[in-house]
Amino acid sequence: MRRSKRLLRLAAALLGVSLIAAACDPNPATEEAYELGSNGGDPVIIVAGTFSPAIANEAFLGNAIEATGHTHCVFELKGDDNLGNLPGTQPIELSAGALALFVEDVLVWSGETQADLVGHSQGALAARYYIKNFGGAAKVDTFVSLAGPNEGTDVIGLITFLTGPLLAPFGVGCETIWPCVQMEEGSTFLTDLNAGDMTPGPVDYYAFYTDNDELVWYWGSGPFGIPVVKFDNAELGPRATNVQVDDMCPFRVVGHVGMIIDPVPIHMTLDALADRPIDVPFLTCLLPPVVI
Repeated sequence: MRRSKRLLRLAAALLGVSLIAAACDPNPATEEAYELGSNGGDPVIIVAGTFSPAIANEAFLGNAIEATGHTHCVFELKGDDNLGNLPGTQPIELSAGALALFVEDVLVWSGETQADLVGHSQGALAARYYIKNFGGAAKVDTFVSLAGPNEGTDVIGLITFLTGPLLAPFGVGCETIWPCVQMEEGSTFLTDLNAGDMTPGPVDYYAFYTDNDELVWYWGSGPFGIPVVKFDNAELGPRATNVQVDDMCPFRVVGHVGMIIDPVPIHMTLDALADRPIDVPFLTCLLPPVVI
């Protein structure tokens, strides 16, 4: 408990300095009071992924959510000063603590008692940690995981993704970056996060993922014991609604980043937020895919 309180205090300090949100001003003046979307209801907070700036989440996913009348914000993960403050380079618990404080502020501004969270990639883990360990189960109505490495991912994918061009100037490897280690299969962080119920509380859980993900995958056993790449490590257990993009639109190629850009997972997310069955129209399946 003391460790959790220390994390929250540190998160509060970071939040005051580096919070970046879209559509929700972190320090609104009186004349810039929080404006609800046209349909009212729960505000939607997009919890961005590793290295992901607010604008990348706002451009397609955020605008689609706004078009449905929801008030929404984008929450960036916390960055390490030694790594150029790149989002998502601080321990996931720290980002989760900052998220807890942010949700409280959003609820005050909006006048609502609950929020919906949409977490992409590492953002899904930060949101889940908040729900499980920082009281989020009572504050979150719906949670959507987009390509979240919920059961860990293969270290090769992490090395390729996390130690690419963005981190090369810093001369660091995967083993020196907290979230990289935390997202590996079998990590202590994920073992603790997934212990017991992966979907605690009365929250409605959704996990959407793609079988073309460059980051969230692992080696599993196929026919006759032949090793094959699998992607169901993005699922959230039996109580969640787990849907692969390919189940909605067969043969559609959507990459890891594409989960916040492509019209199919965006439509799936809007269905979840509206508490509708997940059902993508055929014409949406025909739109050009986002393969990155």
